[in-house]
Amino acid sequence: MKLGRYFAILFLILLTMPAYAQRGGVDITGAVVEEGTNEPIEQATVRLLSVKDSSMVGGVATSRNGAFTLKNIKNGSYLLHVSFVGFDPLYQPLQITGKTNPVKLGKLALSDGAIQLGEAVVIGKAPEVTVRNDTMEYNADSYKVTEGSMLEDLLKKMPGVEIDSDGKITVNGKEIKKVLIDGKEFFSDDPKVASKNLPSKMIDKVQVLDRLSDMARMTGFDDGDEETVINLTVKPGMKQGWFGNAFAGYGSEDRYEGNFMVNRFINNDQLTLMGGINNTNNMGFSDLASTMFSGMGGPRGRRGGGGAGNGITTSGNIGLNFSKEFNPKLTVGGNLRYSHSDNDAISKSNRQNILPGDSTSFYNENNNSNTRSDNVAADIRMEWKPDSLTQIIFRPNFSYSNSHSREGSRFNTLNGLRDTVNVGESDYLSDGEGYNVNATLEFSRKLNSEGRVFSGSLSGGASDSYNKGLNYSNTEYMMMAAGQENELIDQRFRYDNKGYNYRAYLSWVEPIGHNNFIQATYSIRQNKQESLKNSYTREEGSDDYNLLDTAYSKSYRNNFINQQVSLAFKAVRAKYDYTVGLTVDPSHSTSENFVGDTTLSKLSRNVVNLSPMVRFNYKFDKRTNLRINYRGRTSQPSMTQLQPVADISDPLNTTMGNPDLKPTYTNNLSARFQKFIPEKQTAMMMMLNFNYIINDIVNKSVYVGNTGKKMTTYDNVNGNYNGNLRILFNTPLKNRKFSINSMTMGSYANSNGFINDEKNTNKNLVLMERAGIDFRSDYLDLGLNGNIRYNGTQNSLQGQSDLNAFNYGLGGTTTIYLPLDFKVESDITWSTNSGYSDGFKQKEVLWNASASKSFLKGKQATLRFKIYDILKQRSNISRSVTASYTQDTEYNTLSSYFMVHLIYRFSVFKGGASMNDVQGPGGRGPRHGGPGGRF
Repeated sequence: MKLGRYFAILFLILLTMPAYAQRGGVDITGAVVEEGTNEPIEQATVRLLSVKDSSMVGGVATSRNGAFTLKNIKNGSYLLHVSFVGFDPLYQPLQITGKTNPVKLGKLALSDGAIQLGEAVVIGKAPEVTVRNDTMEYNADSYKVTEGSMLEDLLKKMPGVEIDSDGKITVNGKEIKKVLIDGKEFFSDDPKVASKNLPSKMIDKVQVLDRLSDMARMTGFDDGDEETVINLTVKPGMKQGWFGNAFAGYGSEDRYEGNFMVNRFINNDQLTLMGGINNTNNMGFSDLASTMFSGMGGPRGRRGGGGAGNGITTSGNIGLNFSKEFNPKLTVGGNLRYSHSDNDAISKSNRQNILPGDSTSFYNENNNSNTRSDNVAADIRMEWKPDSLTQIIFRPNFSYSNSHSREGSRFNTLNGLRDTVNVGESDYLSDGEGYNVNATLEFSRKLNSEGRVFSGSLSGGASDSYNKGLNYSNTEYMMMAAGQENELIDQRFRYDNKGYNYRAYLSWVEPIGHNNFIQATYSIRQNKQESLKNSYTREEGSDDYNLLDTAYSKSYRNNFINQQVSLAFKAVRAKYDYTVGLTVDPSHSTSENFVGDTTLSKLSRNVVNLSPMVRFNYKFDKRTNLRINYRGRTSQPSMTQLQPVADISDPLNTTMGNPDLKPTYTNNLSARFQKFIPEKQTAMMMMLNFNYIINDIVNKSVYVGNTGKKMTTYDNVNGNYNGNLRILFNTPLKNRKFSINSMTMGSYANSNGFINDEKNTNKNLVLMERAGIDFRSDYLDLGLNGNIRYNGTQNSLQGQSDLNAFNYGLGGTTTIYLPLDFKVESDITWSTNSGYSDGFKQKEVLWNASASKSFLKGKQATLRFKIYDILKQRSNISRSVTASYTQDTEYNTLSSYFMVHLIYRFSVFKGGASMNDVQGPGGRGPRHGGPGGRF
């Protein structure tokens, strides 16, 4: 019996040996946690690298409790790399001998990095908004959007987020400059690419934070180039394979749209290919031409119908974004993109000019324009860390644009009695082409462990562009003497702009005492520019435009050289840190204004500016913090504002510079308080911003007799200031299926200007409240919101020009989940206003609705029928208020139409998982915390 038992044991050993021989390795286990709090970090990237060549042997993402397992690792020497956005990476050497299986590493703690990002707190239903250190984080799944929606649709539903008609994103009043995906830049400085093209379904968290510049993060000292960015985290499980979506739609009014996006996320590597075409105002990339050719001619300085939200835009684009980590020392990323747009805009505007005494005037204009442009751009970012003490960043970029514009307008001016002063028409046609090329090289070297750092950068660029075309206008003056009734402009023009710039920068950071640092910097930069503006008329009896019109031809050359020396002190403590600094900016500038070979004026200026800075941060805890900043800045008037040469390209508006202008000094004070209460899932945020300006540069206008003409120059004025306060609040109710949010805003501005040599003070008060309540269950999502906005204006020159305008709005969204994967969605918004000019009053109900059916395996495909603006009441009205006028404008916009969409999502994840596996049952996100809760 014993012999038989021994043979059985030997047989089992022999049977299992092939399995062990095939496995040939051991498992490595551990957990990633946050240093100090010991809280687990979900979706941290854990990679095992070969010491020999830094190649990746294996990699995983941590689970919800921070745990990970690397399977089947052979014997050898390795380097374990753990990373997560917002934390410093962790490197740990490992020697695998095979004597222990599994190898238990225990808890690996990550410390906070330069970018502080958010955490998830799960209590039944994930919180809609959380705050951690300097970051506000929105849980994407808490905001319902329709099937096939993009990031922009998601952002619009989040409290404190505003998106204007041009696609510009602001969060709590601060413009978003960049969008990151898992900490890596997505199409550089064009946030619109992400907001217009990224499917909302791939987004897990939307994190908003103020990010220092690359150089500031290297040195640890703020250089004033801080920018507000959005970091998007991809849903768990989507970082190990291919995924994407494509949709196509066609509807009434010949509306069409198509879009595709393919993503490859493998550990720290990202690749995105996307493209689209539509005539539904969804311009996915920024129009680089609109910036390149702005101010290069045209009636009243305009270039067509404005952004994609104004008028009807047909556009197409294709782009490639990538980030490749070759090894822990070298990462290369960047993007290539092409876009085309064709915008047709029709607008009408009504402007009431503020004049001294009891007089006033009214300017009315109807405008029709078309602007077509093609844009190509490329941006590359290479980050190299040859060792743990050295960092080098190289960023070259290039852009090319061409544009074709035509614009026609009809206008008239009325006096206070509504008598016609002038009538006119204008036509403008132009073609432009140009390029920009720039590059920046930055480096930093840590010289000891106490914080001594030597850093520097070298940057430069060049640009060249031209704009040529036809400028025609005819103005008839109704109250002029005989022989002076008409003014005709009939010209061909050619405008050329070219220039170059460079900047060199050095920084030394020296530690003094415990956690105290001093930074000394020096920089020099030069910007040289030449602008040639030549207009030609026809000789009498000739059809050729070959006679130089010296009255309208104005060219100039500028040369600006600036040096900057700064000294700053920074102290870092457990609960707080503060920085105080002073910058001295001596500068030299020269400018020459000329026509042909004739010099009209020359200017030379030597100026020394002083810019103080104070920053204070206090951390009550991880979820409560206070930030207070003060910065004083001096800015010089532009050479256009200084040159005493008249610009008469617009017959109704003549502009001349003032060589006696003084520099402007701006005092800026900002404060921000953030708090998050985890047990109540309550988030609150307060932001205060105030500016007081000394020697502000303002327009000084004089109206000429009964012509409706205006002569404008520039002057300095004191007493201009503005400030705003924003308060955001978000919390669930006792029944956590309900949550409420509120955003309160108030702003006040005091602006001084001059009209007919008399000073006018404009006081503008804006108050706004927006609140909402949301309900979410497995069968119904419902959201209600309301808003009210007051805009009050007072002018010291003319009491009857005081205006009080109100905007009111109510809205609701609902999604009903039906059997057999049917879904009905609807959103409705009622809005009205009061206090606007006749013809610009608004009362509309916008109602959109859709029905969809998901099918195929894993519900990868969706067929949707959607109707936009069912009641046909959409309008596009805006108001602008200044110290010299109030203007209401209305553009044409998309009318009511319906569209049928086919939406298809695809995925190939590691281990054969599908999109459905990643997102949980029904594709509606993994469950958290029991029934009724959804992540």
